[in-house]
Amino acid sequence: MRTLLKEVNGIDWYDQALMNCMWSGPRLSTILQRAGIMENMKDEKGGWKGHVAFACYETLCQDDTWYGAGVPLSRVMDEGADVILALDMNDEPLTAEHGAPVRALVPGIAGARSVKWLNRITVQMVDSSNYYQTHDYKILPYAAVDVEAAEDWWGLVPPMMDMPVNSVVGLPKSGNIVCLDADGKVEARGFAVPGGIDGPVKMVEVSGDGGKTWVEAELDFGELDVRTEQGRRKAKWSWCLWKARVPVPRGDGRKIVCRAVDYGGNDQTEHGVWNLRGVGYNAWGLAQDLKVRSINEVVD
Repeated sequence: MRTLLKEVNGIDWYDQALMNCMWSGPRLSTILQRAGIMENMKDEKGGWKGHVAFACYETLCQDDTWYGAGVPLSRVMDEGADVILALDMNDEPLTAEHGAPVRALVPGIAGARSVKWLNRITVQMVDSSNYYQTHDYKILPYAAVDVEAAEDWWGLVPPMMDMPVNSVVGLPKSGNIVCLDADGKVEARGFAVPGGIDGPVKMVEVSGDGGKTWVEAELDFGELDVRTEQGRRKAKWSWCLWKARVPVPRGDGRKIVCRAVDYGGNDQTEHGVWNLRGVGYNAWGLAQDLKVRSINEVVD
């Protein structure tokens, strides 16, 4: 967002703030039910109201004395949302850097809510009061042009929850010299992730002419077969790898873009919408400034 739109008040994550692994642990909904979650946390239609707040008191933070986050109680109590207390990662006990001995794991929602080194879980009518829930990880409106202007908006804008559908061109990398094959095409590869609770990814399209024409990519979910209902359920939160051969004009300053669609119909737009914190960016994936050559040019 900083490089393609305008300056933001945030960290340069680029395409790297993502992990795809296997988590295991008890459902938080089961634990809350066994703890005797109160019926007065239900609304008049029988749905769950209120929030679940997570807290870690293990270390001081930059902007608060502890770290906390919250998610809607309705999300936690939805078995299809798979909210767990993670004890293992990739069939191994959690390591300290990943939150051992226990961390919250709320898939599909911004990772800031999956609190590590979890000390306390509270079911309450109000959201978490922690700084990082009230003054960070929010998609502020365009009017919040700087830190000072943002103060008028922090209390009015809800915390960011579901992550948007997204995709990335991993290869070729921006600035590379790329060789066309005998058919005048370039092989592009990357990954895509679904939006929030609406996974898995259904389709990725790739273009070598700025979005005038598109090629549907081949998707790779590993051993999961998303053509079946069971396979789609298992792949719900997962990324997929993709690859495609796309025609790209010879010359300098070329680009390859990609866009993904998930099973909820969420898609990507060509240009993202700017916000001060630079979060929630899901414009088309992009490899730019490519130098595209024919095989003869490369050999010579």
